[in-house]
Amino acid sequence: MDDMICKYCKDTVTRLITSISGVSCVNVNVPERTVNVTYDSRITDAHVIRMTLLEAGYKNVREPMNAF
Repeated sequence: MDDMICKYCKDTVTRLITSISGVSCVNVNVPERTVNVTYDSRITDAHVIRMTLLEAGYKNVREPMNAF
């Protein structure tokens, strides 16, 4: 996510993703601008996570997203 640049972004992204049912772990790395998400694919999917971030204003949400 190219537009994730500060601690506020990290906290916001973490809060948004952890609020999704089925998500068990979120690891945000601001310097690398990456987000790793562990979730139950029987409950949610990468599309829901991606749409949550897009709706919050994060525009450059790239794949891949893997289910664990």
